[in-house]
Amino acid sequence: MKPRPIYHCDAEPGLRGGERQLLYLAAALRARGRRNVICAKSGGELEAEARRQGFETRPASLALPLAARAEGAIIHAHTGHAAKTAAVASLIGVPSVSHRRVDFGVKPLSARFNYGSAGKVVCVSKAIAEIMKAAGTPENKLAVIPDGLPVTPEESKWAMIDPDRFAVPNPSERESHRKALAQEFNFPLDSILIGNLAALVPHKDHDTLIAAAVIVLLQRPKTKFLIAGRGPEEEKLFESIKRMGLLGKVLLLGHRADPIPLLKALDIYVQSSWGEGMGSVLIEASACGVPICATTAGGIPEVVEDGATGFLVQPRNPEALAGVILRLIDDAHLRKNFAEESRATIGRFGLTRMANDMEKIYDSLS
Repeated sequence: MKPRPIYHCDAEPGLRGGERQLLYLAAALRARGRRNVICAKSGGELEAEARRQGFETRPASLALPLAARAEGAIIHAHTGHAAKTAAVASLIGVPSVSHRRVDFGVKPLSARFNYGSAGKVVCVSKAIAEIMKAAGTPENKLAVIPDGLPVTPEESKWAMIDPDRFAVPNPSERESHRKALAQEFNFPLDSILIGNLAALVPHKDHDTLIAAAVIVLLQRPKTKFLIAGRGPEEEKLFESIKRMGLLGKVLLLGHRADPIPLLKALDIYVQSSWGEGMGSVLIEASACGVPICATTAGGIPEVVEDGATGFLVQPRNPEALAGVILRLIDDAHLRKNFAEESRATIGRFGLTRMANDMEKIYDSLS
């Protein structure tokens, strides 16, 4: 029997972590012979990237349930907004899956209607599953499937990316990335590079990162903090950096069309969030051999094991965050150990695993 097509719904205008995860899943499913339709914002970045990868696309709209019913498709809602479309689909007998990637609280009405009406609610971490359960989503509707990335040459081929993209750079490649950044942003080549790749939104808590930077820079003035991303917090963060006298030391790099060269140039990756569903950038950092300091927010402890594959501290604690950053700056052996241990566990986040788990869910709805 031919498998049902999947309508992947996500109307966000940008191409952030969740949208890339959608495309990874669709690529892995396509390799298994399943038809995927990317239902995205017309003219948006997801639509453009989906077309570049050869996927069929449709505008995201409330008319999708009717089209899905006509084609015998399953609707897979990848965002909270898209979950409403999945809820409407369930009313007319269309099977649906809703994905939950953020660890924000869910209102009981939303948990009951937007998520409770889905055939299955996929959470990217156990932490999110607990939040959904507490909000009233029936436990038998919850499944935990972590985000993933291509970890083998075959998976990279599915996702149409270079097989070395998520790999530890050799010394000359790393040096090349560092030189390019030093030239672009005019800092010394021997700087210690601490990086963060995240949307500039409140729950990523760049305020705590900047406060930690003040403490680190007082003791290790050769350090540079590189923050890549865009979002509504940008102007406020720039003013904070300016007010604290950190211009040229904490750099807002803006949107990077390809952030992986930046990631591969770093000495340490830092995630300062007070809210984080899982943090797919953390598995990218691990794959590229970058040691991690992060908070215990949401599902992060399910990705980073404190003291074994990275350091974890409580959210909103700049002193603690600065302390673990300084420990890693001063201990090259520990940085190497964290990077190697983290890289050794990356196979559990592969696309084959993610597609296997998702297909079991789709097939249970058919």
